[in-house]
Amino acid sequence: MSSVSETAGRPAGRLAAAAVLAIIAIVLFIAAIMYFTESAKSLPSILGTIKSPASLANDHRPVRGIGAVVVGLIFLTLAGFAYPWKPKESNSQPAE
Repeated sequence: MSSVSETAGRPAGRLAAAAVLAIIAIVLFIAAIMYFTESAKSLPSILGTIKSPASLANDHRPVRGIGAVVVGLIFLTLAGFAYPWKPKESNSQPAE
């Protein structure tokens, strides 16, 4: 009997890793949308608010938005690879 619980033949750790990677990807896509739509002065402080000079404060942050999209796609791809992976079936029959 295995000490690791499995869901549909997948180890629980793989399923949890895929879920965490997918959640991180979604958060990055939300950050990218905020970078593209909000001016730098109205971004949350965690995303890098710029208050002065005024010429930069009214601009959007497209480079950071593109970076967030690229990293989000990488995390989503990793989640896609982690979820369907199943370990090889082990033969429990002893060799004769």
